[in-house]
Amino acid sequence: MSLDVTIHLASEADLDALVRLAGAFRDHVGPSTPSATSCCASMAVLLHDASAGFFLASTPTGAAVGYVPCRDRYSAWMLALEAEIEDVFVVREARGRGVGQRLVASAIARAAAKGCRSLGLSTHERNTAAVSLYQRFGSVAESAPRQGGRQLWRQRTLEPV
Repeated sequence: MSLDVTIHLASEADLDALVRLAGAFRDHVGPSTPSATSCCASMAVLLHDASAGFFLASTPTGAAVGYVPCRDRYSAWMLALEAEIEDVFVVREARGRGVGQRLVASAIARAAAKGCRSLGLSTHERNTAAVSLYQRFGSVAESAPRQGGRQLWRQRTLEPV
């Protein structure tokens, strides 16, 4: 059953929600850094960077339930812009309800609209929910050895809009 959320490109007004979600993501994956203060400072900079965008999923009551940071850059190897999804995070209560799929679709649409020729992301091979999500969007995996399994780099070719 899908969850009723709106997806929008975050602005400065969303900074607190983004920092809370990033902290929850950090806690979910295990490291103790970055601190909330450091995260807030870096996100504040990125919210003013034209090459960066944070997609935020919010419920009708305004609760932020997920986010996706995506950045683009010109690639000397591709001779074009390429985009990268840095993270996909959805709070536990909203997982499996289409939120991640809508966030990733928004990042793909923005990357294509900006003229990006590819979109990449990484995930651990044991993160089967993420691997399945990214496969549904047509990404192909390349792998590199990593402790306890492989970190997968997934990439999808985009047709600019």
